Amino acid sequence: MSADLQNADSRALHEPFSKALGASNPRAALAWLVGVLATQSAGLRSSNSYLVAYTGCPEAIDWLEATVASPVTTHWGQGAALLGTPWPRIRNWLVAGGSQQLMALDTLIAYRAPAPNMAPLAQIAAPVLPDAPTLSEYQATLMAVLNEQTTPRVRKAVENVLAYATETLSRKNRGVSVADLPLLFLQPEVFQNASEILGRHDSVISGIRQSVQDLLAQLPSRS
Repeated sequence: MSADLQNADSRALHEPFSKALGASNPRAALAWLVGVLATQSAGLRSSNSYLVAYTGCPEAIDWLEATVASPVTTHWGQGAALLGTPWPRIRNWLVAGGSQQLMALDTLIAYRAPAPNMAPLAQIAAPVLPDAPTLSEYQATLMAVLNEQTTPRVRKAVENVLAYATETLSRKNRGVSVADLPLLFLQPEVFQNASEILGRHDSVISGIRQSVQDLLAQLPSRS
């Protein structure tokens, strides 16, 4: 394993992870990836954590549960949603508090309908909440979290989850199965609606780059 990967972000990991997925079975790719993540700083591991989902291995949920730690970015929950973490397990995370609770809330938010501000692969995968509860149980569970002495971040996350409750619980069909997540990572263009989503994303990125270039062009030159 290259020492360079210790400081690799998700963009730098894309090529070697793709090679690992293409050259071996998903479980071997998962073992390779978590080995890399174990060498990284807590912050970098947190931002890269969602990548384990693209192995399509259900046991990656175990890794997320056992490894999640501060700083808890939204990437942990995004990975858990992609892997189809069911409601009973998420409910346990909510009760556990701490880092698992934060991950649980971000997981529920990631189960909402695909939106343009999501990563393009997440929009294509369009995960749905397995074993979804009734709306009343869902709301009661989250209100119990809200009624505890919680941080502003937890309160805001709970409010967001509740705002998307009906949307989250009414969705039934994933865009891409968990088993097909490795293929989604390697060849996203083969999936339905991918061309539109990827094209829209590319247009946004191009627009941002052009705006930056325009701003730089307006800066006075250094003599």
